[in-house]
Amino acid sequence: MSDQTDALFVYLKHPVTGETCIYPGGFEQKHLDSAIQYKAKPTDIFVCSVPKCGTTWLQNIVWLIIHEGENINGNMMDSIPMLELSGSEVTNKIDDSKYPRIVKTHYKHDWVPKHPTAKYLYIIRNPKDAIVSFYYHCKGFDDYQSPSLDFNKLFDRYVQGDVEYWGYFDHVTDWYERRHEENILFLLYEDLKVDPKSEILKIAKFLGTKYYEFLTKDDEKLLQQVIEKSSFPAMKVASEDLIGADRRPKDLPFIRKGEVGDWKNHLSPEQSKIMEDLIKEKGDPSGWSSLWDNHGNVWEDK
Repeated sequence: MSDQTDALFVYLKHPVTGETCIYPGGFEQKHLDSAIQYKAKPTDIFVCSVPKCGTTWLQNIVWLIIHEGENINGNMMDSIPMLELSGSEVTNKIDDSKYPRIVKTHYKHDWVPKHPTAKYLYIIRNPKDAIVSFYYHCKGFDDYQSPSLDFNKLFDRYVQGDVEYWGYFDHVTDWYERRHEENILFLLYEDLKVDPKSEILKIAKFLGTKYYEFLTKDDEKLLQQVIEKSSFPAMKVASEDLIGADRRPKDLPFIRKGEVGDWKNHLSPEQSKIMEDLIKEKGDPSGWSSLWDNHGNVWEDK
């Protein structure tokens, strides 16, 4: 019987390199074996991140942009596969004859399928809020077998990188160092919260000039639709359809708060200090440690 105060993870191996990747409990080797067989297509759009850093939000925004404001119909994974879970077979079946295929992944950069003309959007959220969101994420999904999850136990695993998809800090560094590549767009969750209009226009321009033109014509009518339909209240209402109402307990919704600074209700001063030290240690060499200097509610003294 598993310890319900500790999240269940499984350690799977790349069949060629032997490198280990941590998956949520409930996944099997067959999921990894299938996922790594997927070959990126020229028009693919990959939405990439550490878990609980705004992935679902960004998926919805990208979908709305390329589908000219039309909502996702039904469960999100039927339209936007998660490569690690869906695998190559399901992902290949997504029709991309009219619209580009969108693929979600939490893989680190080296594991994500590459094509020189595919687009890669990577979103980062401050790790203090990310771990709080991850905590409620784990409590609410059966795969982790942790309905009584102890936040302190998860925190210790999180800062050691002993959680799914190589953890937070090295994952972010890996992608941030490649942010200047032409087909990678690096985004900040907190920027999207503060100024969704500017960030959505940035995303549209990255995806292609025609998408930017769609959003800005007719007095920005489509842009306003995308902003409204991707807002937190709109997504919270739609989340039961997007995620599946039967997959989460009613008191643990998939889309919970989406706030910046909720970490103050969960992290002790000692834990906050550990996080800040890690942000500096891992982020100073490449510069990502300064990303939140203009955002309150992240650093302990702000």
